[in-house]
Amino acid sequence: MLDQTGDGRVDSADLQAMVHNVCWQLELPAEHEDRLYAAFESWWEQLREAMDADGDGAVECAEFVSAMLGGIDRDPHYLDRGLGPAVRALFRTADTDGSGYLCADEYRVLFGGPRVHPAELNDAFRQLDGDGDGRISEEEFVAAFTDFFTARADTAAGVALLGRP
Repeated sequence: MLDQTGDGRVDSADLQAMVHNVCWQLELPAEHEDRLYAAFESWWEQLREAMDADGDGAVECAEFVSAMLGGIDRDPHYLDRGLGPAVRALFRTADTDGSGYLCADEYRVLFGGPRVHPAELNDAFRQLDGDGDGRISEEEFVAAFTDFFTARADTAAGVALLGRP
């Protein structure tokens, strides 16, 4: 997921590619794009600082695995400084009607595409809607992304973030 360029390592270009895909899907105005790019660049810097053991400016698979097995993803400060702000910026960008929630249509626009079947998106939406009110709150969204990037089992709701786990 993080290695968007497919070169076997994660660097700034990978997280910027993630943002590019979101911006393209949502057809965002420039100021919204800028905020999202900045949030993901901050996340990248946090990942690099925490995981780039050899200091080469990228996170190799072995470095990533070592950091995750070491439990870095269980440190609340780690999540609050990097992933959390990026995900919150993503949520606020995807909440196109400004309601403070993602409805099913906003979710489908954000995560839909040719590789994800609509039924999978609908199922994922229902799983992430923890309180069953037909919408995803910012907290439910952040929890889902945290699950997605930190889950140790397929049973966490967030593993279905993008459809089938």
